[in-house]
Amino acid sequence: MKVNFSYDFTLTFPESVRDHRYCLRIVPYENAIQTCSNLDIRVNTNAAFEQGTDGFANRFVYGTIAKPHKSLSAHIEGELELLPYVYCDEEPPALYNAPSPLVSFCALMQAFLDETTLPVSAFRKAFMLTQKIRDSFTLIESTKAEGLESFLLYKEGLRNDFSHLLIALLRHVNIPARLCHGFIEGENKTHTWVEAWMDGDWRGFDPIKGIVIHDEPYVKLAHGRDFSDCAIYKGSYIGKRQHILKITGQIGREEQQ
Repeated sequence: MKVNFSYDFTLTFPESVRDHRYCLRIVPYENAIQTCSNLDIRVNTNAAFEQGTDGFANRFVYGTIAKPHKSLSAHIEGELELLPYVYCDEEPPALYNAPSPLVSFCALMQAFLDETTLPVSAFRKAFMLTQKIRDSFTLIESTKAEGLESFLLYKEGLRNDFSHLLIALLRHVNIPARLCHGFIEGENKTHTWVEAWMDGDWRGFDPIKGIVIHDEPYVKLAHGRDFSDCAIYKGSYIGKRQHILKITGQIGREEQQ
């Protein structure tokens, strides 16, 4: 499947900042099922930047804006070739089978698991938990109570909470799992989902929609142990530590001839 993608990143400040060192994970990941072409990247219209990859092979752009400024903006567009969502890579699955900064098992999760008799196979376990999370929780856009224990207690949370809970449960039953961050068809904001290792491949599961990902357009920007490894923006600057982050995107399938 071929898709066109276009998205914009904007970081605005109430007052001018300077010596702004930034790192943006806005370049689509490349692997066996996702390849990118005709890539066009612009930062603050025509500012110079560099490109690199982190320890998870996530691609990023980075640079420094020394002069005072009230915003950092980036636009990226291009084309992607997407294959069915089953693949392997060179990362050791064991990296994703241990607690990470935002994902650790707790007593409330054990109670959640005790409500269900899980199937034997890894795939059926992952699918059942994906659907159970979708059916048990409500997605909200903002919350004052953060973390998985609050998510389990109040039965509502952010996109990251859905994925973090599924990761924690899968790791608890010895299925390596990692978080993915990117865009999906039909939504103009970023989305998270989970890749789980089973039978020698990574498979995609979306606990917000309650589905196994197969040939739906899911455009991955980054993956990691949890969201702390794949946030789109990281940076430092001189000025008040207040900013507003806005990310919008579009994915469109190319018509088949």
